[in-house]
Amino acid sequence: ILYFGPLKECLGLSDEWVEWEGSDSNHLLEYLRARDEKWASALAAENIFNLVVNKEMISHTVRIRDGDEVAILPPVTGG
Repeated sequence: ILYFGPLKECLGLSDEWVEWEGSDSNHLLEYLRARDEKWASALAAENIFNLVVNKEMISHTVRIRDGDEVAILPPVTGG
């Protein structure tokens, strides 16, 4: 899992490996939020961030398999 922007600063890490049996993107977020209050707050559903799986931005729940690359990004702005 790769973390970027304010999320990287808040959580104090830029990347990590997570053993994963395989499930979906919602389950992964629930798993991370369950770590502690800091994680729950940083990844709260009302926070705006983007999930990228295998370099593809997702907008819905997707299956994540062991070995997939997941990135959590702040919203992209610009013009």
